[in-house]
Amino acid sequence: MGSNPTSSALKNLLQERYLSLARKYRPKDFEEIFGQEVAVRILQNSISTKRIHHAYIFAGVRGTGKTTAARVFAKALNCEKGPTISPCSKCSNCVQISSGSFIDLIEIDAGSQTSVEDIRAIKEKAIYPPSQGRYKVFIIDEAHMLSNSAFNALLKIFEEPPEFDVFILATTEPHKIPETVSSRAIRIDFRKIPKEKIVERLKIICEQEKIDCEDNALNLIAEEGDGSLRDSISILEAVWMFSGEEKITQSAVEKFLGIAPRTSVYELFKSIINQDIKKSYEISQGIIERGYNIRRVLKDFAEIIKDCVFYLEGIETEREDIKRFISETNLDVENAMRIYNALIKFEEDLKFSISDEVAFKMIVFKLCYLNRVKSVREILEKMSLSQNTQFQEPDKIFSSIIDYLKETGRVFLAEKVSSLKYEVKDSLISFFTDDVKLAKAIEDIKKDIEEFLFTTKKVQIKIRVERESQNSIDVEKMLGDDFVKIEGVEEENIW
Repeated sequence: MGSNPTSSALKNLLQERYLSLARKYRPKDFEEIFGQEVAVRILQNSISTKRIHHAYIFAGVRGTGKTTAARVFAKALNCEKGPTISPCSKCSNCVQISSGSFIDLIEIDAGSQTSVEDIRAIKEKAIYPPSQGRYKVFIIDEAHMLSNSAFNALLKIFEEPPEFDVFILATTEPHKIPETVSSRAIRIDFRKIPKEKIVERLKIICEQEKIDCEDNALNLIAEEGDGSLRDSISILEAVWMFSGEEKITQSAVEKFLGIAPRTSVYELFKSIINQDIKKSYEISQGIIERGYNIRRVLKDFAEIIKDCVFYLEGIETEREDIKRFISETNLDVENAMRIYNALIKFEEDLKFSISDEVAFKMIVFKLCYLNRVKSVREILEKMSLSQNTQFQEPDKIFSSIIDYLKETGRVFLAEKVSSLKYEVKDSLISFFTDDVKLAKAIEDIKKDIEEFLFTTKKVQIKIRVERESQNSIDVEKMLGDDFVKIEGVEEENIW
């Protein structure tokens, strides 16, 4: 009889099937877990001292080894030579745990199994002793996604846990786990893995897989991984496929990730500081047309600002490009911080933007104008009047108020107020208008104006708005929902 063709094809498929690097180099014991010394030590000590808790919370960003550590812990508890901090990885239990077929290791994805019925099914399994191993281990991944009713059902298991059960809740958002549950578990934080550790691990993989890769390229991959070893390995694998048989260079990684050349980012920054809107637009348009990663451009932008601020504050740097850039642009700390704060705000706005490209162009445009907005200190220095504590001339006070409105960007309001009649008497300046909206606008900022006048003139001046005509105006009726009563001020004094 001939061989079964279906069986033969399946055998060939299994033999030729490619295993991703992240899975191939997944740690099989505690010694292989990189960059999580604290977490590993806690788990090893709990085994060596025989203080096995019934519940653990593994908290940390993605790709830091939470689920892997949970499986290694399950292997250490159920190894035929254990419980041991060094599972053999050869016995039947260890092999089955590694392959995911161990009957007493139950893994649940809370992202898709969030209902109370799913937890009740776990509860039914938890009451029975393990069939094959020493402990029955439940790993609940993305535990923060469980429903409230599911957490309540889980709480009942935690309150009276069988001695052979171990629950491990892996989560990227531990604050979403109810305190009633978290207080009954030991929390272990999986921190972001240091860049040096990730590079060290990537070098080992490159040696094993015979991947020719520059050190600068590995550093860039580790930086892009942002503390996640799994993400870094996945990026390395993708760049490896992108490069083919060629050596993986820094430029190849930059091209794959869509990273704009640092010179382009510097030129964009320089044009923004120089308020050159046309050049800023051309550079930003070029970045978009070349398909560079906009978020990465902004990240590099923020990194340059950070390095500039540190250098300006006296922290020495070996980067000649930073020194040269500051020398060419005359950048100061105050301006750098204002640009940085605008970038941080833009990062939040980007989440709700219709188009990243449009949002990127608009932030570049705003940053060009940001330099034109005077800081409070500059306004005070420019408009600082006599330090004489005596009351100033009425015209000077009025002019100072108009200048203040213009300098703080309220140009339209300044034009309106400049046309009003006013009266200065006994530390009180009164504006006369029948325009209800204008009156409310002045009321909204009068505290700021009074504080400004006190700072610059060293005198207490109060502002009041009164109606110009004798006809009564029903402010509340005209403004409707926009009307806000001012506490402690009678209605007749609002005008």
